[in-house]
Amino acid sequence: METKILRAVLVGALLVAGTAGCSGDADADPAPAPEGGSAEWRRLPDPPLSPRDEAVLVGLGDRVLVVGGWEFYCPPGAGCATPSEPLFPDGALYDASSDSWRRIAPAPFGVRGHGGTTAGLEGTAYLVTRCADGPACGAPPRLLSYRPADDRWADHGAVPGLEYGGRVTPVGSTLVISGGSAPDQFIDVVFDPARSTWTELPDDPLPPVYDRFLVQVEDQLVVAGSPITAPGTEEQPAKTAARFDVAAGRWVALPDAPGPGYELFPTDQGPLLAGSTRGGPNWLLDPSTWTWTEVRESTREDDDVDGVLDRDRATYGLEGALGGPTYATPVVFHSATGDFLTLRPPPGREDVSGGSSTALGRDLVIHGGQRWSGGYDGELVGDAWLWSAPTG
Repeated sequence: METKILRAVLVGALLVAGTAGCSGDADADPAPAPEGGSAEWRRLPDPPLSPRDEAVLVGLGDRVLVVGGWEFYCPPGAGCATPSEPLFPDGALYDASSDSWRRIAPAPFGVRGHGGTTAGLEGTAYLVTRCADGPACGAPPRLLSYRPADDRWADHGAVPGLEYGGRVTPVGSTLVISGGSAPDQFIDVVFDPARSTWTELPDDPLPPVYDRFLVQVEDQLVVAGSPITAPGTEEQPAKTAARFDVAAGRWVALPDAPGPGYELFPTDQGPLLAGSTRGGPNWLLDPSTWTWTEVRESTREDDDVDGVLDRDRATYGLEGALGGPTYATPVVFHSATGDFLTLRPPPGREDVSGGSSTALGRDLVIHGGQRWSGGYDGELVGDAWLWSAPTG
């Protein structure tokens, strides 16, 4: 019975995704790009929040939620003890239509940003976090949501079966949350907000893996992971992959990628597997044939692929939100042209690290962080910036 319910929920969700386009922040009308289609930065009005780093950012249509974070001073590349104080629960909402901020109700407890653990879905922000006992809290991941329409938070409890992780993939009107109970034992749990129910997907056919990523591809879900090898193995194996056939309710193995690869990004041409080495090759998975094709590599050896810019949406996964001397210069794959766009920091933020980012339609918003201009005197920053993506 559970399998039939899961299949019905996911089929309905994928039908909604196919008719309504991309969910969450991808539904937004993008902020207007500069004349001529070039990309540039614009500083937004200052948020009504204290300076902080690692806040949670979620794109919601033409708005961006900023909540949580902490005061963690640590020079880039250094090892520092984490603060014992609770994380921040306060937040604010940016409205691109009025270019203004407003304070919101505080979260049930303090939260901090983690890559891939947020999503915007049907006007509501979802984030996977832990608990209010401080940054070192060892509780299982739990799901919170915030609805701007009535300025209300909801705590949906611990994600069943997860002890760590919590990457979120919107699928139509549902969320697929991925994590594990051990480093090589992953599960995928479907949360249906309309029913407030949790359902676990069948186990995927991958061997024990790490760096596991899941994306939606039309009426399928595609997963890819890096196989765990024996200690002392020098050569990194190719990324292994599979797809979940929602109609059949089962996983189907896919050909291994041509190389190791790292992160899997959704694009309007199929999943993009970013290379595991900076400046190395990347591959697209064609959903019509389920075969891999190499994409022209980035022209700079110190660049990482950190996002995808499609015709009507964008996915950004910027480590440290562009700044700091220990981070490589990020690039975004422009699927319409096949080019790689280099993302430079906004003016005056070249030495800021620990910031947060999210997509606003096709555009990019970054916020906060810490600045170390030399020595051991750091300062937190609280500004926010908008990068207008090029048209086309």
